[in-house]
Amino acid sequence: MDEKVKVIILVMIICFAAILIKNLYDYRIKTIDEAIGFNLDGVYKVEILKDGQSKITEDEEKIKELTGWLREYKYKMNSNVKGRIDFSYYAINFYYHGKSGFVAFDEKNKKNIIIIT
Repeated sequence: MDEKVKVIILVMIICFAAILIKNLYDYRIKTIDEAIGFNLDGVYKVEILKDGQSKITEDEEKIKELTGWLREYKYKMNSNVKGRIDFSYYAINFYYHGKSGFVAFDEKNKKNIIIIT
């Protein structure tokens, strides 16, 4: 085999391996902190949206209770959930020192779909 062909094949194998490893990493089972991208211990404000209504709390005890409940579960990315969120969802926005995280729960779908961005 020509040396150039060997190098091209090796580069292609490395690229495919890198893509595979990244996908396995992204689609692994995560904690809520990993899924959102920051530690929920530093959240100072939570906004819950349902039926066009917004409720905001900065009560540390309520925030701790909510984040504790969310930490009891593990999360895995699902590529089947796409599109915009409709009114069957209620959402929680977490605010953390210049960052925010968003979690939506589907009430109609009994598979308990959770969307995290």
